[in-house]
Amino acid sequence: MASIHYEPKLVAILSIPFFFSCIFVSSTGLVAALDPALLVSEGNALLESGWWSDYPYYSYLSSNPCNWPGIVCDRTGSIIEIFPPPGSLKGNKFGKMNFSCFPNLVLLDLANHELNGSIPPQISTLPQLRYLFLSSNNLTGELPSSLGNLSQLVELDISFNNFTFTIPPELGNLKNLVTLNLSHNSFSGPIPSALCHLNNLTDLQMDHNALEGALPREIGNMKNLESLDVSYNRLNGPIPPTVGSSAKMRSLIFRQNKINGSIPLEIGNLKNLEVLDLSSNFIGGTIPSTLGLLSNLISVNFSGNQINGPIPLEIENLTNLQYLDLSGNKITCLTPFSLGTLTKLTTLQLSRNQIGSIPLEIQKLKNLEQLYLNSNNISGSIPPTMGSLRNLASLDLSNNQISGSIPLIMGSLRNLASLDLSNNQISGSIPLIMGSLRNLISLDLSNNQISGAIPSSLKLCSLEFATTL
Repeated sequence: MASIHYEPKLVAILSIPFFFSCIFVSSTGLVAALDPALLVSEGNALLESGWWSDYPYYSYLSSNPCNWPGIVCDRTGSIIEIFPPPGSLKGNKFGKMNFSCFPNLVLLDLANHELNGSIPPQISTLPQLRYLFLSSNNLTGELPSSLGNLSQLVELDISFNNFTFTIPPELGNLKNLVTLNLSHNSFSGPIPSALCHLNNLTDLQMDHNALEGALPREIGNMKNLESLDVSYNRLNGPIPPTVGSSAKMRSLIFRQNKINGSIPLEIGNLKNLEVLDLSSNFIGGTIPSTLGLLSNLISVNFSGNQINGPIPLEIENLTNLQYLDLSGNKITCLTPFSLGTLTKLTTLQLSRNQIGSIPLEIQKLKNLEQLYLNSNNISGSIPPTMGSLRNLASLDLSNNQISGSIPLIMGSLRNLASLDLSNNQISGSIPLIMGSLRNLISLDLSNNQISGAIPSSLKLCSLEFATTL
């Protein structure tokens, strides 16, 4: 059967004065495939919203709203997507839209429109809505619990607003939800355990709020969760061992909270994990050996905690690791040969610990670009093997007890841009070969026992130079 083209009919229909209510339901409870009154109601609701009133060509818009910018209709002419042109919703125009007039709306995208005020509860009268994007506005107040009635919702993004109060547990009713982004608001109170029953959820972002309390034990119920970010909140208590049940997890970020206790052994069950960030908390104990089971890890950040003991030997299994930050802890030493297999590592941050010596295995990290070993009570001299790190761009060995002279091999680090050897016991002169480091822009040799002249060629490549010479 040939398809029917309704557009000419629609243009004529929309010229009829609006005398219809906004809800049109057949006797079976389903919206008719083509209901003239419904099409009229949708068109009039768009006009009355004022969302297109600032559009430059508003007076020339077709009487068929399916031709308007930011409107998509289905084959019957009913509106299924609304995403107004940029700048058309400035100010509090949210409440002017009669949402009950759009029974077939699937997508509502009002992100980046400078909306203010609160979300009207009537938004829950969109029975087919699957995508709701309200991010990057100036919305305030409480998140309406009526959002829990949007049973078809797949993606909800209200990030970068000014919402306050608690997260309504009614969001746990959104069983089809795949993505939930509540980040960059001012939500307080605990994380509702009801969210942990969203079995289809793959991406949950709640970072940069004021959430309190402990992480819910039910977190392990989210079997399909791949990304969880609760960073920059006020969460406390330990990491629940149940977190190890989210076997599909790829990114786990708990940065900047008040989480305590130790890292649970069950973390080793997250075999798909690529990013693990537990930094800036009050986590103690040792690094569990089960971390070595996470062979897909690319980035690990445990900095700013109270972790003690040695780095476990099993870390050598993390052969895909590119970023490792253990700074600001109480790590006492590096297990011999535990680092040499991490050949993809580009950043190694071990500053402000108590490792005592520069591990010789570092020479095998040929891709290393950033190396920070400052404030570690390191003694002895700089090993000549350091010169094998040809990709090194930043090296910080400051605030240690390093003695001896600067080895000539340091002149082979042609990519070096920043070198800090300050506050040590280094003696001798600056090797002339250091002048060949043409990329060097920051050099700090202050508070050492260095003597002799500064190589004239070195001055040409130094933007910052501090020395006792």
